[in-house]
Amino acid sequence: MTSWFTRILLLVLLVSVVALVFETKRMAVQVGDAERAAAVWQQRAEQAEQLQSLDPDVGKSDPDAGQPNAGQPNAGESRLEKPVVGSGSSTVGEPNAAAAAAAAAAAGTEGERSGPSAPVNLDAFTKLQVDLHTTRQQLAAVSQLLEQRNAEIEQRRAAAAAVAEASMKPMPAGVRLCLDTLHECLRSEGYTHQRFLRAGSLDDKGLHDVEMLESSRDGLAVAFLTAKLMTATFDRSAGQCELRFFEGHRAVDGERAGLPEEGFAIVFNDVDGRLFEGRLPYLVRGEGAYPAAITTTGRAATDVDAGTRRQWLSRFDKLLGQAATKESWRVTRLKGMSDGQFLTVELIGTDEKNLVKSSVHCGQMAVEIDEQAGVVSLLLRDGVLRRGTLESTITREGYRMLLPGLTPKATIDAMLGMVVKK
Repeated sequence: MTSWFTRILLLVLLVSVVALVFETKRMAVQVGDAERAAAVWQQRAEQAEQLQSLDPDVGKSDPDAGQPNAGQPNAGESRLEKPVVGSGSSTVGEPNAAAAAAAAAAAGTEGERSGPSAPVNLDAFTKLQVDLHTTRQQLAAVSQLLEQRNAEIEQRRAAAAAVAEASMKPMPAGVRLCLDTLHECLRSEGYTHQRFLRAGSLDDKGLHDVEMLESSRDGLAVAFLTAKLMTATFDRSAGQCELRFFEGHRAVDGERAGLPEEGFAIVFNDVDGRLFEGRLPYLVRGEGAYPAAITTTGRAATDVDAGTRRQWLSRFDKLLGQAATKESWRVTRLKGMSDGQFLTVELIGTDEKNLVKSSVHCGQMAVEIDEQAGVVSLLLRDGVLRRGTLESTITREGYRMLLPGLTPKATIDAMLGMVVKK
C-alpha cells in the first residue's frame, strides 16, 4: 500500500511540475512581448521629440536691393530653410529630416510586426512564482526521500550479497568435524529430526552463524532455523542436553519469527552425557554432577549402540522397500531391543512424490510372521498412528500393519531371525 501511494504522489508531483514549467514559459513569452512593445513605444516617443526639435525658425533676407548680391544670403549670415519632405530640392536640414523619417518608418514596421500586447497580470504571475517555488521544494524533499530509500535498498542488497557469498564458502574443516560428531551423538541417542546445514566458526562461546533444519515428529512440518550463536550445555543430574540459539529467526509453515532475547532452546532428554562431553569437549559444557545410579549402572541394557542401530535401520529399509504397501514405510528411529521386540520406534509413510502421509510412534514393534497363512506384518504396541489430520491410539493389545508381497522365509533371512511367530 505504501509503495502504490508513493508512486501516485510522485506522479502527481511530476505532472504539477511539468504544468508549472509550461505555464512559466507562456508567462515569460507574454512578459517578453510586453517588454518589446514598451521598447517600441519608447523609441517612437524619442523620435517624436527629435522631430519637434528639428522645426527651425525661418531666416530673414537682406532688404538692401542695391547690393550686387541682393536676395542672396550674406557670407556672415546663415539661412535655415524649413525642410520639405518629398520635394526634390536639397536644403541644409534635409539630411536630419530624412534620418528621422527613416527611423520613424523602421519603428512603424517593428510595431506592426510585434503588434500590440495585452498587459501582464502581476498577481497571477506572483502566485505562479510562489507555486513554482513550493513545488520545487516538494520535489527536492521527494528526491531526498528517494535517495534515502535507494541507499537503504542498496545496503540491503549488499548485505544479502555478502550473506550469499559467505554461504558459498566451504565450512572450515574443524567446524565440519564438529557438526558431523554432533549428528552422530544425536543419532546414537535416537534423535534424528535435527540436521545442521552449516556453521561459520567455532570458539569458546559456541558455534557461530548456524543453520539447521528440524522436522516435526510426524514429519509433516519442517522448521528452518538460523542463529548468530548456538551454545550446548548438558545437565548431568537431569540427563538433558540443551542446544540454545541466539539472534536469529525460525521459520515454520511459511511464518518467520525472530528468536527470543533469552534464546530458543531445543532439549534432548535421557541422553548419555559422557558421550557428548567425551566426543565434543570443545562445544558441550557440562553442569552439575552425575547421579550415583548412572555411575554404577550406566545405560539401560536394552539400548543399542550407534553401529547396531544403523545396521537394523538398514535392514528395515531393505525389508519395507520390498513390501507392496500403498505407502512407502521407513523406520526413522530405534532405541533398543528386547526379546524379539524393537523398543521406542518411529515410522514414516510417504507417497510416490515422497510426501509424508502417515506416521507411527510406538513403544514396541515386532516383525510377526504367520507361516501357515504366509502373511507378514508389523505388530505395533503402545503408541499413536497418524494419517493426515486423523490420529488413533495404539493400545498394548497391538495393531497389525500387513506387509503384502513379503514371504515368511525371506523375512526371516532379512531380519536374521529377529521375528515373532503368530
